[in-house]
Amino acid sequence: MKKILAVVDSLNYKEEQLDTIEYVSGILKSNLTIVMPQEINGSSFLTSSDFAANAPASYFELGIRASREKDDIIKHNTTAMRMACQARNLFCAMYGDRAATPEEIILESRFADLVLLGKELSLHLQFDNGPTGSVRNVLANAECPVLVTSEDMPAVKGVVFTYNGTYSSMYAIRSFTGMFPEIVTQHATVIYINEKENKAMPHERLLREYLGAYNRNISYMTLSGKADTVIQAYLEQKPDHITTLGAHGRSRLSRFFNSSTAGYILRTTKGPLFITHE
Repeated sequence: MKKILAVVDSLNYKEEQLDTIEYVSGILKSNLTIVMPQEINGSSFLTSSDFAANAPASYFELGIRASREKDDIIKHNTTAMRMACQARNLFCAMYGDRAATPEEIILESRFADLVLLGKELSLHLQFDNGPTGSVRNVLANAECPVLVTSEDMPAVKGVVFTYNGTYSSMYAIRSFTGMFPEIVTQHATVIYINEKENKAMPHERLLREYLGAYNRNISYMTLSGKADTVIQAYLEQKPDHITTLGAHGRSRLSRFFNSSTAGYILRTTKGPLFITHE
């Protein structure tokens, strides 16, 4: 049985967000922990001693009021989510009526098999245009694979493995096949992007041998062009497939998800993304 750590926006919670959590949890028959993270750069500054010493009293009072209102929203949303989980018979562990710190979430991920993260996670009362800083922070620092989903995630019909011959791309493939073998059996495609006139898929024989143990009918495709546009064009045809992405090392991952390619894919891809770093 796997352990899922689901991260839910503490300020913008809607019950519909539980649909995806319940669906993925059902696939894995998992133990489930739900956390609502704190806003990293929120109203705490408005209530700090430095702000109080230099700002008009009315501004400080406004900051106190905003902080209390935010805490009330978090408590209300936590209670509403707990009641919704009970109504769905969705058994899970939750923090109390407070939001979890980023450090607590990263520590929890060390003892989880999968982090489930909504692409819309913003931690602000108004939504940002994704991928948000909160999403990038979890992606860069989580200590297990992350599944990034949208609120209207469809039923999954298969997987798209992105592959470039590197250890990091193969690590993502191995992690996914070990966690979701039934999805690989259902339908799977490997795509290799030829950007440097290297038309041969690296180590294709070994890759076919490995994945053949899960599905003998996997499609292997070599596509040419710029990685971001080619991958996005292909994934537009597969909104009901999970796509794997891998990056090497934590610093490399940070650069990867701040790059134009990854940012473009995260921003525009409608289907779920399974992301790893070793």
